[in-house]
Amino acid sequence: MSKINLEQITNIIAKNIGVKASEVNINSNSNDFYRWDSLTQVTIVLDIEKVIKKKISASKIGELDSVKQIVDYLKTNKTFS
Repeated sequence: MSKINLEQITNIIAKNIGVKASEVNINSNSNDFYRWDSLTQVTIVLDIEKVIKKKISASKIGELDSVKQIVDYLKTNKTFS
């Protein structure tokens, strides 16, 4: 299992929604970006899984629709540095 940090998370999200990483921060959520839809949500989680080398429960994917929720989830699973 690997660890991930905030910069990596914001880079993954920015890449998937087509914006600059500087436009994504800890307070960003799916409502802030029209391209952060349900399909993009799955892609973001899949990219995070590749970095942390651990699966995220399918039931959790829908809940992880903000940077803060992603960070909090990863902290509880000890994969955030």
